[in-house]
Amino acid sequence: MRKLFRNRFLGATVVALALVAAACGSGEDADTEGPTIVVGSTNFGEQEILGEIFAQALENAGYPVETKFQLGTREVVNPALKSGEIDLMAEYTGTLLTFEGGTSSTDSDQTHEDLVGVMEPQGITVLDYAPAQDKNGFVVTQATAEEFGFETVSDLADQNGNLVLGGPPECPDREFCLIGLQDVYGLDFESFQPLDVGGPLTVAALDGGEIDVGLLFTSDGVIAAKSYVLLEDDQNLQPAENIVPIIRTEILDQYDSSLSDLLNDVAAEITTAELSELNKRFSLDAEDADLLAKEWLADKGF
Repeated sequence: MRKLFRNRFLGATVVALALVAAACGSGEDADTEGPTIVVGSTNFGEQEILGEIFAQALENAGYPVETKFQLGTREVVNPALKSGEIDLMAEYTGTLLTFEGGTSSTDSDQTHEDLVGVMEPQGITVLDYAPAQDKNGFVVTQATAEEFGFETVSDLADQNGNLVLGGPPECPDREFCLIGLQDVYGLDFESFQPLDVGGPLTVAALDGGEIDVGLLFTSDGVIAAKSYVLLEDDQNLQPAENIVPIIRTEILDQYDSSLSDLLNDVAAEITTAELSELNKRFSLDAEDADLLAKEWLADKGF
């Protein structure tokens, strides 16, 4: 059994104390013998949901589990993983690779392979990545998608010169945004409207018809809430950001292959659309992450 360790503050000193404090929960009722697996997360909702999913999957399979969620930014949690204060967490392939000094690419397999090579010498095993990605994406309303038959970013070319793009102010100068849309996709917009970084201004502009295409994060709960259509990045403009479980190799080696097999099986079931729905229910509907994870795992048979 284990209990949830919630920690929503950002102060580095308090976070450090939380890491040292007695962990919530214990492995005393676990069926599988071995060291307790401490599952951690950074300080936002999606991370807590993913942490719950992996922690509960392990617990359901009889592993001794403790949780330390909402510990802080990557700058806090990454060292905690390497030092052994936590053992397992969900990460994002491209972002972690960049954080570790590597260079991410638009190819999920290549980014994953490069990440494995960077983390393995540090005693961290990178397991299989999920289909789900949390990265920049371009969305349109359901009405716009139906009117023009938009499914992919390439489809926007059918309306070249007629659409208004909305996004962060720096979008015109970024390869992942307007420059890439022009150079990679050959798109030409009627105009660009500077807004925010996938936030409420972009949502309001989409809903109000001020823009036709907006930049949001692909797993944002508002996509599910508003039934926006996330356009497929069919020319791979955006760097890969697949969800991936990473675990201390020392812990992994103390169990047989069933541990990594289970974590890989769970990851394989997580899609971007499902993550958006979970984020919507957590952030907008105020449902608890532990209950969302429990329901999701039951639906998937874990």
